[in-house]
Amino acid sequence: MKSNSDNNQTKLPWWVELLFVQIGLPDSWLSKYLKKKKQAINFIDENKKYIVYSIIIIAGVLYIYPIVRYTSSSTSCIDKTTKYLKSKNINNSQNEMDTNSLAVGYCHGGSLPK
Repeated sequence: MKSNSDNNQTKLPWWVELLFVQIGLPDSWLSKYLKKKKQAINFIDENKKYIVYSIIIIAGVLYIYPIVRYTSSSTSCIDKTTKYLKSKNINNSQNEMDTNSLAVGYCHGGSLPK
């Protein structure tokens, strides 16, 4: 039969049993951890709305950043290619729109005219 003291004891979580009973880490670490855990839970409960808004904003920035980076790179390539075409007078008889079209085509995998 189990004694009355066995019924009053609660079973420790496996990580507490492993780290603090078996390995022998200092008990002060466990108390500090439990206090910080309680503070973190209280902080999250008090600021749920702001945390959700922050996550949405961060996710939006992470989603849009590659698009902005690609567009910036493409624009830079088009500007440099347009300047190159104008400096080499490759497209003398053509107007500004055709030069820009050639630059866009080159930056997206085409070739420059000779």
